[in-house]
Amino acid sequence: MSDFIFQEAKTFIDNAKKLGGNYIGRTATIEEIQLLNDKFGDKIPSWYMKLITKLPLIHMEIGWQAYEPEEDYDGIEYVDIYQPSDMIDESFEAYPGRPILERGFVCIGGDPAGSGNPYFINFDAEHPAVFQIYHDSVDNPDEILKNGKVKAADSLVNFFKNGIILE
Repeated sequence: MSDFIFQEAKTFIDNAKKLGGNYIGRTATIEEIQLLNDKFGDKIPSWYMKLITKLPLIHMEIGWQAYEPEEDYDGIEYVDIYQPSDMIDESFEAYPGRPILERGFVCIGGDPAGSGNPYFINFDAEHPAVFQIYHDSVDNPDEILKNGKVKAADSLVNFFKNGIILE
């Protein structure tokens, strides 16, 4: 699975570079990976650490078709892939991250438009989906995960495979 994710992410980045590479991100530093390990322990798998250390994904914006296109809106929402310090802040210090962290959900990105609705992955899942979690949901983690989220992609593989490049 992790090889498929890595390959799709690499292909996405290569395609973005073909369009000029204006929105290519950066890779995580050794210090940032150590920070993630110190804070999350084994909640974040090694394949994700490899993904953000080998590919320039941090601060890259990846689009997904959130809504049907309308006359004046294409329906695309973007995910800004977070640097490790932001992943930690959103997962441990902010809402809705704190209540759902105990359920295995880790924040991997935010909405660059500023909605305050961050993106999470449950790394405990075999094929982790990408979810946008609403910041104004209730406090109960079960209720948040039942009614306070929208699926951006069925899996991280599909997230990169179907990702829309910001032009």
